[in-house]
Parts: sequence; structure tokens; C-alpha cells
Amino acid sequence: MIGQTISHYKILEKLGEGGMGVVYKAEDTKLDRLVALKFLPSHLAASEQDKARFIQEAKAAAALNHPNICTIYSVEEHDGQLFIAMEFVDGQTLREKRDMISFKQSIDIGIQVADGLSAAHEKGIVHRDIKPENIMIRKDGIAQVMDFGLAKLRSSGSKITRLTKEGSTVGTAGYMSPEQVQGQDTDHRSDIFSFGVLLYEMLTGQLPFKGVHETALLYEIVNLDAPPMSSIKPDIDPSLDSIVLECLAKEPSERYQSVAEIGKELRRYKRESSRTRVSRVTSTRSAYSAAQSSSQIAAQGVEPIPAAKSKRELVVTLLAIVLFLGLAGLMFIHYRESAPAMLKAHFILQPPSGLVSTGQPNVSPDGQMIAFIATDTSDKRLIWVRPLDAAVERSLGGTEDASGIIWSPDSRFIAFPTAKRQIKKVLVKGGAVETIGNLPGTSVVGASWGTKGVIVFAPQFTGPLYRISASGGSQEPATSLDSTRGEIAHRFPVFLPDGEHFLFHIESSQVGDNGIFVSSLSSKEKRRILNADVTVPLFAPDYILFTQEGTLLAQPFDASRMELKGQLKSLADRVFLFAPFVGGGYSISSNGVLAYRHLSGQTTQLVWFDRKGNRLGVVGEAGLFSQISLAPDGKRLVVQRYETQGRETNLWLLDLTRNVMSRFTSEKGMLVDPVWSPDGKKIVYVVQPKLYIKSLSATQPELLLDSPDTMWPDDFTPDGRFVVIHWRKQKEGIALVPVEGGQQYKTIIESNYQLDEPQISPDSKW
Repeated sequence: MIGQTISHYKILEKLGEGGMGVVYKAEDTKLDRLVALKFLPSHLAASEQDKARFIQEAKAAAALNHPNICTIYSVEEHDGQLFIAMEFVDGQTLREKRDMISFKQSIDIGIQVADGLSAAHEKGIVHRDIKPENIMIRKDGIAQVMDFGLAKLRSSGSKITRLTKEGSTVGTAGYMSPEQVQGQDTDHRSDIFSFGVLLYEMLTGQLPFKGVHETALLYEIVNLDAPPMSSIKPDIDPSLDSIVLECLAKEPSERYQSVAEIGKELRRYKRESSRTRVSRVTSTRSAYSAAQSSSQIAAQGVEPIPAAKSKRELVVTLLAIVLFLGLAGLMFIHYRESAPAMLKAHFILQPPSGLVSTGQPNVSPDGQMIAFIATDTSDKRLIWVRPLDAAVERSLGGTEDASGIIWSPDSRFIAFPTAKRQIKKVLVKGGAVETIGNLPGTSVVGASWGTKGVIVFAPQFTGPLYRISASGGSQEPATSLDSTRGEIAHRFPVFLPDGEHFLFHIESSQVGDNGIFVSSLSSKEKRRILNADVTVPLFAPDYILFTQEGTLLAQPFDASRMELKGQLKSLADRVFLFAPFVGGGYSISSNGVLAYRHLSGQTTQLVWFDRKGNRLGVVGEAGLFSQISLAPDGKRLVVQRYETQGRETNLWLLDLTRNVMSRFTSEKGMLVDPVWSPDGKKIVYVVQPKLYIKSLSATQPELLLDSPDTMWPDDFTPDGRFVVIHWRKQKEGIALVPVEGGQQYKTIIESNYQLDEPQISPDSKW
């Protein structure tokens, strides 16, 4: 359309587009002024409802006359295309200017947005899509609220019809109120919640709710309280924190009841902070002595000091700067001095802006850096490193295919496994990536780099540990499975300080035989250290760390004698565990800096949606679920349910006609990947490395296959005679397992590449 003349408007350039319109900069040839024209998108033009909503936007906004709201001139139609002529705002969106706005400017913008919204609410207009993209900052500093495309009138007597039906969700994920997320009716208090999110983001640089995907994000909005802004930026005044958190109350009745009241509170804060700013100066303290107790440190607080050189100075430096660190999830940092008492400092760390972490925090052995794998806004996945004495993280080039992080004992290198069955390394300071060697598997389940230059690792979910020289070479087994004890897998190795011995976890099919063992590079003999159902061991000075039912524990340990001593200590509850065979969300340095991810949610709720995305209602009771599978008749479903803090799973059946759940299995271990038989009478599932099938009327399952390979069931052939699985060992394959006829399988595809989720076509030909 650029260069065309529409009515008396000459189109000059395209300014942008959104869900409800495309915006162009144009010249009004009649009044000789610049305007913005917003056209209904052509693919929506045929919808009478969208046309009506488009006109509603114009009428709603045209009724407003306020300096902090974009002025609407007219609504017109040309050759069947509706468009709005509005004020051309010479400036940038709040999203574009976010990194250039000071704290003081954020307060000023907040006041202006509050004034504009207040004027709209007085006219009975609810915006329902307050976000940085809909706030324009003019070159003269005036903020204007844009885009009333989702507005609706509160007044029941209005001639403008309510076009968004009840039960639908309208808005932008991350900024929606809980009632919007749940498809409930909304009023002006929904804007107040979104305005609170906007303030929070402006003042901290982070969103208050930030699940790793949209479902998790919406869950947080409805169920989790936002952390105080002062937990991210300690210098934020408690009174300002109180204002924003009241905006973010889950229940509309507990929020501010008018946005004008929020504007008044922000003005009061601005006046009071201006009067007291010059007096808010505190002196820098020297490092604390080891004799001080942790309660004294917590009471006194810590101020920033210059870069640390000694161990005790490092404590204070960590406390001062760690609040600026970011990682996904909720984590804490602990520091242990050589003094008998454990000095604890707890910090909530937020993800860096624009990054989504995909794994656990990995603390360097010297305790001065944290590495993590994260995806940026361009969907590029890399290893990132964040020093504890700096506020900026940086990525390591050449690590796009990294699937794990292995620190060198001197903290100079990071080694990493790749999806191409290789292990590589790169200097933390940056440089060319070197290939160390090939891997026998595709999913490394724990690895450790010892002081003798050897890396010990678990190359797959089942099987022994392997070793490889960090300078390059071939890999060879480091341990061997004891079949007489039912050993399934050796995982999560961690070297002891001598670089010769290493701890690791053994999973066994025999009840009570799981535990932590120790072995060495010079011998494959192993000795049990902990006879407990625990997972993912770590070693810190004089301690073995591990999780048990979601609790992070520390057991005193004499590494010279390989013996436990003293009493068990509890370090933290509700520690995130990816799965017993995947790994824990925690790591520790050789001098006692511990980082872990906190389990942010305890339950999930199954929900029905129709094919248009409308929420129909909840299903069954709340729990911790995954891998849902509907029966062929649609009247039941089977679901994997986590138990004992995620350490085990069992399968449960849900009768959808009665909305009643019942346990289907009662076995130990991780029961995964349930699949219905075509007649809906049986369910196949796996407890590695065994494949089972169980009838709905039976009390015990039937063993279909016991294989040394890691395998997962995916489908049945339509006649119900074969189960389709995919397996993984040196290579990967897709195979058919007969339901009748003994333990065997026929591989139909074998590949060096990853294979997953095979499905048989209804005619059985593909």
C-alpha cells in the first residue's frame, strides 16, 4: 500500500502490525498533517465480528480526550477496507525504549499511564491488553496508551455490544490477569493487574511471572505470588514494592479498586523519595570475621565492597553482587567457610532478561562462576557463563549443540556432550572448540572431570560408566554392571579431591539396592557408601550431598577413609529433580558454593479444551501428572502420576464419565509411556529396561520384553498384535514387539540419528 492514496490519505510507510490491525504512517492531504492509519488485516476482513470489534475500538478510543491516550480522528472505509485515522505519535514503544529508561523515568511513565487508564475507566472503557508494545513514549517524554482493540464497555446500557464471549481468553500472555487467563468476566481491575506487571517489569527489568513455556506462565499467573521487587533489586523502597504487589493480587477485590488511586500513590512516592534521596547513604563495612554467627550476618546485612582477593572477602563480595545474577527457576547460593559453623546466605536469582534456562545451574570448582544452557530471544541455544563478581553473562561460541556442562577442575575449561555423540571442550574465556572424542550413547546422565585429566561419564540412561582423557582419545568402560544384584544403570559420577576415586549412583531392579557407591580409575571394584534410595550425589568439603524425596541433604564424609561420619544435615526442601534417571537441579563448588533450582509448583490439574481452544472444565483431582493417554473409546484415560517428590511414578486411570481416579499399577520405580491397546482392554508401559503389558481386569502385569537396550513404547499396530517401540543403544531403532509369542522384537528401522515417537498409520502400511 506504500505510495497509494486512500481517500485523502497518502500512505508513506508501514509502522507495524498486530493481531487487530496493520498500521501505516500517512499524510492527511486535506489538513496537511501526519496521521497513523490502522487497517483491519485482509485475512480478517470477511469476519463481521472482527469488523464490529474494529469499529468498537474506534468508538471507544474516540470517546477519550486525554494527553496520555492516543487521539482518534475518524473511522472510515475504502473499497471494503475499514481503517482508523489516528494521531501519529513520533516516538518509540515502551518495549523499544525499555533499556534506555532510568528508574526515575519509570516512575514518571507509570504515573502517566495511570492517568490515561484512569480517564478510560471513568468512561467505562477497559483496555484489557496493557503491555509495553501498547505504550508509546513520544520524543518529548509524554507516554500515551495505544490500541483499544480489546476494549469493552462496563456500562450495561452502552450501545456497543460486548463482543468477547464469556469463557474466552483475550490478552497477551505474561500481562493477563488471573481472571483473563481463566476466561472469566473482567472489569477495570484486570487492567490494574496488567498495569502492575508493567510497573514490575519497568522497575526490575524482569516479568513477575516467567514460566518456561506459555502453559507454565499462565499457571504461575493464576497460582503463584510474584516475588517482591526488592528480592531482585534490593534498593527498591518497600513502599513501592507494596504498591506493585497490591496491583498483582490474585483476587480483584484485594487489588487497588481504581487506577487513579495508584497514580496518587506513585506521586506520593515520587515526592517522598525526592526529599529523602540525599540522606540515603550507607557506609561500606569490612569483611566479617569467622567468629560472627550467621544470625549476626543476617541481621547486619551486607554492603558492596571492592573486588575480593581473600576467601573471607569473597564471602562479602558474593553477598553484595549475587542479587544481580540470573538463572531459570528459583535458586539459592550457600557459602561455607573453613570455620566450624556453616555460614548460609540465601538469595533468589532470576533469569537474565531475554534468556530461558534449560537445565541446572553449574557452579565452577573455584566457586567464582555459574554456567548454564539457555535459549535467547532468537531461539539460539548456547552455554552461558556468569562470573559472581560481574553483572553480565556471556555465551560461549560453538556450543550450540551442547546437552550438558562439565567443568574442568581448574575452572578454565567447560567440556560438553553433544547430540552428535561427541564430547567437546572450550576455554571459558573463549576460543576454538576442540573435540575430545566420541560417545557410546546420546544422552549423558552425569559426568565429572577429575584432577588427573580424566572425564568419567554415563553415556545413556542404562549401562555402566565410561571414561575418556580430557586431552582426547577413545572411551572405555569405567565400571561394570553386576547382573546378580539387578544393576540397571550407573549414573552421576563425581570425582573426589584425589582425582582417582569417584562417587556414583547405582539404580537396581532389586528393592533396597539403590544407593551411592565409590570406585576408582585403577579398579572397577566398587564399595557402597550410602544404602538408601537417593540420587545424584555431589561432593563438597567433608560432605556428600544428595536428594531424598525432594530434600537436599548433606552427610559428613571422610574422603581419605571413604567413610561416613557425623549427623545428616538438611540443607533445603522442595529441591527440583528432573527425574531419577535424568538428574538433579543442583551443583556445588569445591569451596562450598551451592546453587539449586527450587520446585516452584506442587500440583497440576488436568483440563478439557475443545478444538477451538476454549476451556471446558477440570478433569479429576489435582496431582503431579505427565504422559496422558486417552482410551480409544474416549471414556477413560491413563496418566503417569509422580509420587514421593518425583522419585517414583505409577499409572492411574481416570473414568471420564464419573470423574473418578483409581490406581492402575503399584510398582516401584519410574513407570513411563503408557499406551492403550486398540481394543482399550490393555495398557503397555515400560519400567527400564523391561516392557510390560497389563489388562484392565488383571492384578499383575505380564512381561513382554526384558532388553539390555533402553526402550520406550509408542503405539500398537491396528490389529493389536504388535507393540511399536523405539530403542537406544549404540544406535537407535524402531521395532515391533509381539504381544503373543515370547520375548523378542523385530527392528524395522535402525539409524545413527535420534528416532522418536513412531506411529502406525490406520491402514498399517506406513
